[in-house]
Amino acid sequence: MQVPKSLFSEGGVIAPGGPEKWKIKAQSLISFENVSGLTLDGYGTINGLGKGWWDLSCAYHPKLKGCYDRRPTTLTFIYCTRIRVNNIFMINSPQVHILVWYSNDVKFDSVSINSPALSPNTDGIHIEDSKNVSVFHSVIKAGDDCISIGDQSFHILIVNIFCGPGHGISIGSLGRDGEEVKVENIQVHRANFFGTTNGVRIKTYQVGKGIVHHVGFKNLTFHNVENPIIIDQHYCFDPNGCPDLPTAVHIDDVKFQGAIGTSASEVAMNLNCSKSVPCTNINFKNIRLKPAKSLKRIKSSCNNAYGSNTGTVKPSSCLHS
Repeated sequence: MQVPKSLFSEGGVIAPGGPEKWKIKAQSLISFENVSGLTLDGYGTINGLGKGWWDLSCAYHPKLKGCYDRRPTTLTFIYCTRIRVNNIFMINSPQVHILVWYSNDVKFDSVSINSPALSPNTDGIHIEDSKNVSVFHSVIKAGDDCISIGDQSFHILIVNIFCGPGHGISIGSLGRDGEEVKVENIQVHRANFFGTTNGVRIKTYQVGKGIVHHVGFKNLTFHNVENPIIIDQHYCFDPNGCPDLPTAVHIDDVKFQGAIGTSASEVAMNLNCSKSVPCTNINFKNIRLKPAKSLKRIKSSCNNAYGSNTGTVKPSSCLHS
């Protein structure tokens, strides 16, 4: 399907409201499937009116009868190619604001996303089963990850992002059901984090298999951020923790190059890798993190993480050579 160069230009789109207002069981407010050559441009606003859905979220109200595990996304691209999204303002999605799935050659530029910090699962942009996706010059405030990258994602470029509130920029979570995953060539450059619960993060389940390979985080700025740099191969929902298993997603060739700012948690760099499948070829280069005002000192923590250091690394690196 070929679409005219500009489909939308300045204006607004407003969702019906909470679940009682939706007459059909739609999975997305706006969805494009099998579309090629689409540009969304102009300074319009898309309002997901998500509060009615958040108030019935199972994540926040697990004992509520009739709560909703799944809620609509606002803007979805499925099996699409050559997509350009510029100068769009989105607010208050019921769940994920923008979903990119099974798509190729998708570029976002100057996108603004704004939802409250406590809005459940309102990721700004989620990318999965897609390749050649880029996000430039965007401001994302969300109740979950500002940008999240799922399985089978390749050649993702993220440049000049302002994130916060939110959960940071994350790869994962991967391998939840024991599947074999593959994520390669993810580059995040010039990202700024403001009061987020994480900075840059890779998270995998112990039961997963496969690889996350060739990841670069470069020129990062953290402002009062919890967990500025974190790799977690023991991601789980058990409050007592999860045991180390003989399988894990292999995390290899990850570079953290150029990071400054303040950590709101004592462990500013936390690499919790698997004993069975350690993290390898990790590199810290020119890291200068300081404690936020609420802390006296910060440190790094490494379990089964191997790699090298270049230039100044503060707090002191814990990588094993």
